[in-house]
Amino acid sequence: MIMYAAACAYFYFEQDQMTFPAPTGYSPATPTNAGIRFEDLHIPVNESEQIHAWWIPAYPVSDKVLLVFHGNGYVLEQTVTEELVPLYSLGVNLLLVDYRGYGSSSHRTPNEKRVYEDARAAFTYLTVQRNVPSRDVLFLGRSIGTGPATEMAKEHPDAGGLILLSPFTSTTDIAKTIWYLRPFPLSLLSHNRFDNLSKMDSIHVPVFIAVGDSDRLTPPSMAQALFQSANGPKRVYVSQGADHDDIMSTDVNTLEAQISAFIQTIQ
Repeated sequence: MIMYAAACAYFYFEQDQMTFPAPTGYSPATPTNAGIRFEDLHIPVNESEQIHAWWIPAYPVSDKVLLVFHGNGYVLEQTVTEELVPLYSLGVNLLLVDYRGYGSSSHRTPNEKRVYEDARAAFTYLTVQRNVPSRDVLFLGRSIGTGPATEMAKEHPDAGGLILLSPFTSTTDIAKTIWYLRPFPLSLLSHNRFDNLSKMDSIHVPVFIAVGDSDRLTPPSMAQALFQSANGPKRVYVSQGADHDDIMSTDVNTLEAQISAFIQTIQ
């Protein structure tokens, strides 16, 4: 009983680090390595903390902006070799951000509440500093990034759209699929829930969802549950042969075409 209680306590107090395992070693790449122009930014979240971000203008010029929230296992510099080029090829402006605790953002351990604060700071930067109308902002999240993307779409029904790549219903649902976590009362212990499923029927922007058919971490059943709960207009795409970590590299041209077609429907 004491061991069980100790394990519960460990999960409760260490779950921020477990949910956000920010890397400490990585190559210092920038969009310039991919031949892409960019602005290096540090966007304030509060009076003492900031998030690192890249502003990448579209060429040719576009009014639309993708506000991009990446997965939990990498930083902006690591998007250059896989994610960045397909996103840039969509032909819209990009604002990619690192959560606090990642890369050169402020050194603060991320959690659900702080990640939402980071997302709001990035959105405010777009609408206030760059005068981008809300209707021209689309939120894109990959994996854990679907959490802040979904929250922002819920908070901003006047935004352009929501794009979810390898999404989950909630992090609690993911934890329940991991055998060594099943004995614990996860619903009671979790404070980083990212309950995307409960928010979908409150979202009133166009929704695009993509998942790999071989994804075992956030399986297609989670994407289908989100899709069923979403209001229209909505689209779902299952990438053949893609797993959780390689959806942006397995048949990425088809995925890019699917996202591009979705963006073109948004006026």
